[in-house]
Amino acid sequence: MTDSTVEVLCYWNGTILRTETDLRYIGNNVEIEPIDVPIHMTFVELLKMIYDIIGVDRDDQLVLKCRHPTEMNKFQPLVVRNDRTVARMLLVPSKYGMSSVQLFIEQTPNHYHLSNEMGHLTRLSTGDTDVDDENERDEEDDRDDAIDTYEIHLPNDDENCCQTENIDLVMVQHVVECENTRFVNLEVGDKSNNPEVEFEVENTSLVASPHGTQFNISNDNLQETFVPISYHMPPTPQFLNMDAAINCVVSDWTPWKKPTLGNVDGELSIGQIFSSKSDLQHAVKMFSIKAHQEFTVYRSNASVLVLQCKKAPHCQWRLRAMTVKDTGMFRITKYKGPHTCVNACINQDHSQLDSSFVSKYIETLVKAEMTVTIGAIQAVVAEQFGYQISYQKAMKAKRKAMTRLFGDWYKSYAELPRFFLALEQSNPGCIMYSKTVPGNNPNEEIFQRVFWAFAPSITGFAHCRPVLSIDGTHLYGKYKGTLLIAMGCDGNNQLFPLAFAITEGENTDSWSWFLACIRVGVTQRKGLCLISDRHPGIIAAVNETYSGWTQLDACHRFCMRHLASNFNTKFKYKTLKDLMCRAAMESKVKKFISHMDTIGRINAEARNWLEQIPLEKWALSYDGGRRYGIMTTNMSEVFNGVLKGARTLPITALVQLTFYRVNSYFTVRREHGASRLASGEEFTPHIDAKIKAKVVKAGAHEVLLYDHVAGRFHVKTRHSVGSSNRKPRTYHVTLQTGSCTCNKTLLLGFPCSHILAACHCRAIDFRQFVQGYYTTRAYLSTWAPLFYPIFDELEWPQYNGPIIVPSDSMKRLTSGRPKSSRLHNEMDARETRTPQTCGLCKQSGHNRRSCPNRETNDRRS
Repeated sequence: MTDSTVEVLCYWNGTILRTETDLRYIGNNVEIEPIDVPIHMTFVELLKMIYDIIGVDRDDQLVLKCRHPTEMNKFQPLVVRNDRTVARMLLVPSKYGMSSVQLFIEQTPNHYHLSNEMGHLTRLSTGDTDVDDENERDEEDDRDDAIDTYEIHLPNDDENCCQTENIDLVMVQHVVECENTRFVNLEVGDKSNNPEVEFEVENTSLVASPHGTQFNISNDNLQETFVPISYHMPPTPQFLNMDAAINCVVSDWTPWKKPTLGNVDGELSIGQIFSSKSDLQHAVKMFSIKAHQEFTVYRSNASVLVLQCKKAPHCQWRLRAMTVKDTGMFRITKYKGPHTCVNACINQDHSQLDSSFVSKYIETLVKAEMTVTIGAIQAVVAEQFGYQISYQKAMKAKRKAMTRLFGDWYKSYAELPRFFLALEQSNPGCIMYSKTVPGNNPNEEIFQRVFWAFAPSITGFAHCRPVLSIDGTHLYGKYKGTLLIAMGCDGNNQLFPLAFAITEGENTDSWSWFLACIRVGVTQRKGLCLISDRHPGIIAAVNETYSGWTQLDACHRFCMRHLASNFNTKFKYKTLKDLMCRAAMESKVKKFISHMDTIGRINAEARNWLEQIPLEKWALSYDGGRRYGIMTTNMSEVFNGVLKGARTLPITALVQLTFYRVNSYFTVRREHGASRLASGEEFTPHIDAKIKAKVVKAGAHEVLLYDHVAGRFHVKTRHSVGSSNRKPRTYHVTLQTGSCTCNKTLLLGFPCSHILAACHCRAIDFRQFVQGYYTTRAYLSTWAPLFYPIFDELEWPQYNGPIIVPSDSMKRLTSGRPKSSRLHNEMDARETRTPQTCGLCKQSGHNRRSCPNRETNDRRS
């Protein structure tokens, strides 16, 4: 390609296949020829060039369609039919950064001509023939009729007989083409969003002529000429939010012109054409559900589908459809309807409302909200169809919808190595470790674990505080497993996704492997503080001699929330739990001891239980500033909530989703950091607000200087109005070491109100006491590394290693309602929940039925 020419890849000897998001060219004998087209070439000159290249008869018509990008990873057909569309096609490479443009060519034999400008077709072969329909019905059960490709049955007023007209298949194909282009508008959306591209969505279809003229074929005229022919392709709109998805799911779309049932418009008819057998089955199921009738399959194979009423022979309803020759389309050749039977009773379910049908119906709902519950699916189906499906059927339907949207769970394991190769290709520096065991077949290995971390996360973590929060959560898909997550914390007190792993479960071996992967591939920072719950596997992994997490290299701290839950589970006394949380959060040792004494007076065993745990692992006053005031693993659990819907996905889709979610964090926060730095803000919003609040508080302190060299001060606080602390407190501040007896500056990394008061007294810059992690520049450096888009799946590198398969032992049972694997405790209950009170005695702890004063109240009444 040069500045004056564009490389056009011409495809011919195949068929154009249109999907929801792409345009493909398929066939066994497809040929590709690259040609250099001048940017000012006309349509007639391009057409003559193509005829010379492909060497076809110039009497044959050509349909030219360009594979035109519309939005990210989506393509739509641009019909090339005049000089203007040729010019738009040649602008594609320069506009979208492509090296060439693809042009798909289909040949159409010239078996018809147009009689006038209105587009009426003159048939070259007629020869109408009367057919004895009853004789055919008697013979259809004894033989498989090979239907004539050029025969289309036309119904008349009598539904039990029909006429046939020999119509060229090309005409049928043009009707199909016209109907197909009418649905383009639904998939592309509002054309105003893409004004440069003009897709053929009007009610006309144009065929290229070798002489450079175009024939205008009106849909209205075609429909008038071929009234019985109808082609059904249900629209598949994309949705941006949950409301739009629900509006679509409960719509009254039906695969025929009008939703009214019980009349000619609502019935199926001979001659209807469907793009595939599955589309035909879907349409008949929809018809039967709306009509509250059921059918059974009498015969079904690759070319024939025969259905009959479930109450046959009492009901004569029957349908027969066959493939159109050399296509995958199905056409109704014989039909006897409507149903003549009635239902004896009202059914709660419908045999045609199976999981496959429901899965197609709820696909857009699941795509918009992956966490949609099974109960919600049951409610949506009941509202739309009037039938209450079982929990098991709704669960299977959701799983099938997930499979169509995100791939098969089993095959996803084999696709995982290729995705990681593509990830490394587009984003060098990403880390991936895996662990497998030999499989039952040669060149096959069974998946056990995988660990991954993205390059921008690895780079950005160097500017975060040296604190890591780790946690695990269960997967809910077809295969069991546990997702392990390691989260950092940026200078704005926001979570920072660092590393992920999928393992067989939470145990000592899996946690040791996960933590070793972090140390080897992600960070070797000394002095890291690891915060977790008290899972035995984590404790054992951290205490391993060469793990990299022992006292010399790191420190281990416990999550206060999990510890409080364990404490409450053992002693079941909320007052003790609240005292324990207060003791853990205290920054001064003296106050910590005071709270522990109170716990000991209430329950000596509770105090002993707490003292068995090393104080530095759970009490802030003994921490030494290692955990920066982060007392829980909420960061990891928050991200678990972000991935809640993703935990039901196949493994490759789950890994891909973490890539896109983490990238979204970087994109938004990078822009935020750049904006604050440009506006001159020195600290992050979180620290800025903290310091401003402490400055206000420092204004009420009394400051007395003792040593101007060491910067020793005596700071006296005043009690606030309404405070229960009547006695003022005094603190000793030493600016030379940046210390205060309140201990907060050491523990949190930014100055307390006492140090701020002392700095103000001597006009000393307090910013030297704010650690660098809290600056805007460090915040921007944290989120500055860039993610790069992953290439299209067709461009992924080839993987030549063994095939990865899941373990049979990890497959989740499909029969029965799945049991929850979560161990519920008091953390799952709301703290502010109103206690239950009795309606009779107004006391808490019981209800009216179990009230001990019930008999007394009954006697009084």
